[in-house]
Amino acid sequence: MTDGGGIRLYIVTDDAKRASLAVIGCFLAEVPDFIRVVVDAKDIRAIPDGARCIGQWFEWRERRPTEAQLAWTELRALRDGKIEGVSRAFFDRIDEWNAKRRIAERERLAAIVIEMGGQLAVAPSTPPTPRMQRLL
Repeated sequence: MTDGGGIRLYIVTDDAKRASLAVIGCFLAEVPDFIRVVVDAKDIRAIPDGARCIGQWFEWRERRPTEAQLAWTELRALRDGKIEGVSRAFFDRIDEWNAKRRIAERERLAAIVIEMGGQLAVAPSTPPTPRMQRLL
């Protein structure tokens, strides 16, 4: 098994984009470094012992499971007790992280708007571009 490094949570899924929104409430491109979204059977089998995991499946196939489903089932069955689940407290920490991220985004956006407004106030003779008009 490979060492998970700074990974605090593995989300095992069949749809990375949907799972990142469903589990942690952000787009896949915004998933923090301490969370890894895993869809490939090889990567599922490489999740280290002691890792915190959650499965988020959108199309679980009972009759003909995918390789990823088989790997997830094996991981839970063969390493029972060596893989941690996710508690309510862990989700609370994810919610806190999302709240802090949204506050930082809001503050950054406000700073950009003020900066753009300041530029317009300095040069009133320059008409704003259509893009700047939309932002104002």
